[in-house]
Amino acid sequence: MTCTTARSVTTDALSIERLGTHRSASAEQTWQRLQPLFPQAGITRVSDVTRLDDIGVPVWQAVRPNSAHLSLAQGKGLSHRLARVSAAMEAYEGYASEQERPDAVRATIGDLADELTYDPLLLAPSPDRRPETTVPLAWCPAEDLTGGRGTWLPVDAVTTDFRVRPRWSPATFAAVTSNGLAGGNSVTEATLHALLEVVERHDMALAHHAGGVWNGATAVRPGRFGAAAAVLRHCADAGAVVEVADCTGPWGVPTFAARLWSPSVPSWFSGSGTHFDADVALSRAVTEAVQSRLTAIAGARDDLPFISIVPEGAQAPTEDAPDSDALITRYHAAPSPEPTGRDIDADLAALLRLAAEKGTHVLRVELTPAGSDIPVVRMVVPGTSFEHKAGN
Repeated sequence: MTCTTARSVTTDALSIERLGTHRSASAEQTWQRLQPLFPQAGITRVSDVTRLDDIGVPVWQAVRPNSAHLSLAQGKGLSHRLARVSAAMEAYEGYASEQERPDAVRATIGDLADELTYDPLLLAPSPDRRPETTVPLAWCPAEDLTGGRGTWLPVDAVTTDFRVRPRWSPATFAAVTSNGLAGGNSVTEATLHALLEVVERHDMALAHHAGGVWNGATAVRPGRFGAAAAVLRHCADAGAVVEVADCTGPWGVPTFAARLWSPSVPSWFSGSGTHFDADVALSRAVTEAVQSRLTAIAGARDDLPFISIVPEGAQAPTEDAPDSDALITRYHAAPSPEPTGRDIDADLAALLRLAAEKGTHVLRVELTPAGSDIPVVRMVVPGTSFEHKAGN
């Protein structure tokens, strides 16, 4: 058998949406493209839950009752339009990742030895869950973006069907997360954001194993400019303390972890973010912490964890605590009052160059459902790590 998948799509445009993110179309344009797909994807409701909390950063939820993954998706952003489309996109990604793969073949690792561009055993969640090389598995076509040729990925490492079936099955490369799953206004945009998520989770896992994410975390104050400053001002106005840890790893792309505490909900909630634009990385980390908190308050998510032990309190930032500008300028020049566009193609090319320099394979599977013009991809980077609770 031969894998013929090979495609490269570029956008040739600077980002248009730049409010704490970089997208090649505005939030409203993306919403107009997504909304007609709701019936196909089974999305029944997209709702604003921001006012369930006192932080004020927009958080929305999208409901997909018949999901085989999670029936509730969250989205956050610096505007309600961004948060709304973020929630809807996450729900749509879940739908896309659950679909059957008509192009799948059954084969053993040995059968595909001449066509695999990477070591498939690197995909195993742990050494004791490596499948036997003689056991037939379902495989789907993939692209090796660093190798420049087609290859194959186990279907179980790509899809996100979390349903429990009443039968025994041998160890496989079961996908236990949606890590590396993303949609976008173009294949390039989706690929970039999915790959940045893989890097983020890898950096967080490395920080966790190096002694803990929060060792050396610092309470921070809002800076003067940028998306991160805007989010931190929301938190400060609500009397919340935000601590940030720089978890940038071997890829060298800025990665921050953030955790949030306030007297109104006296428990820590964490988030993380990675982006070439350090302001975006930091704002993503803080908004994700806000989103995590609202998820617990709303109480509707399928996999909602038990809230951790309530601490006695959190220490407010002192006058000499760094502000968000200081964290951002570790990586590039001081933030400007107005965010600037980024070349999304150049950012993806830079990530792929970093991977090639490391001898790392970056694998992509397109999951875009038939009849849809919103691309969805799953990115897999063999050898990277992921810890479910790395940020806790």
